[in-house]
Amino acid sequence: MVALGSRRFVRVSAGAFAALLVLASLATVAVSYEAADRVVHPPRELRAVTPAYRGLEYERVGFDTADGVPLVGWWMPAADPIGTVVFLHGYTASKSQALAVAPFLVREGYSVLAFDFRAHGESGGTFTSLGVLEALDVRAALDHLEGRGVDMTRVALFGWSMGAAAALHAMPLAPEVRAVVADSSFARLTNVVSHELTSMTGLPTFPFVPLIVHFASRMTAQSPDANEPARFAETMHRPLLVIQGSNDRLARPAADGEVLARAAGAYADLWLVQGAGHVDARRAAPSEYEARVLSFLREAMP
Repeated sequence: MVALGSRRFVRVSAGAFAALLVLASLATVAVSYEAADRVVHPPRELRAVTPAYRGLEYERVGFDTADGVPLVGWWMPAADPIGTVVFLHGYTASKSQALAVAPFLVREGYSVLAFDFRAHGESGGTFTSLGVLEALDVRAALDHLEGRGVDMTRVALFGWSMGAAAALHAMPLAPEVRAVVADSSFARLTNVVSHELTSMTGLPTFPFVPLIVHFASRMTAQSPDANEPARFAETMHRPLLVIQGSNDRLARPAADGEVLARAAGAYADLWLVQGAGHVDARRAAPSEYEARVLSFLREAMP
């Protein structure tokens, strides 16, 4: 009887375990899908602050990408322009991020165009690809500048984080761009995807990250392996200023900046900012930040 009861107990336990395993698997898939959905559909930053708050004249502008996404931006003209800078914001941010650098750029004679990437801020679009499809957004911004009659031989891109990655991805589409400032870009998205996804979701790397990457790839029709700014840095053949914080826990301190600078070779200048975190160099060393960016632009567009 005891043995029979033990066998019955084993059968019931095995069935319960199988049921729990199925439920756990379904829960893992559901949680991973939800996390992927949150990654490719970031919350929109809709700040009320405009360039007027920083004492800048501006015009609200709109233009469409080649794949039909309407983008919203600000045109901030310099009084006596010597060049134009297209500012490209980071993931989950907006064109308002440009207000950290536009004042000193405009003061020195560089008109600034800042806009919201697809699925960010006031722009259209249903998902972000964290830099790949955003290259089309950059191209649309350049077309808008050309339509305004801007001197396209004196245009530079200035990107923070995802915006820096998008700037590099845009290089094959933007032959007229003279130079790029890349602040806190990653070299390959797969280098940072585990850290970023787990920090955003609080989930352990396995099994969630592979599942999240799979679902995000399906949602955007873009593989993380295709998001490789270093590959585009290799062939850009234009001046590149790479800015990297030594305490950047997202873009691997020093390593990703060095990878990008090495890829661009003689065209690159790497500035490693000691003690700065991700997109933190402007705060950590404000005077030197302005001086280095302006010096780089003057040399790239003499």
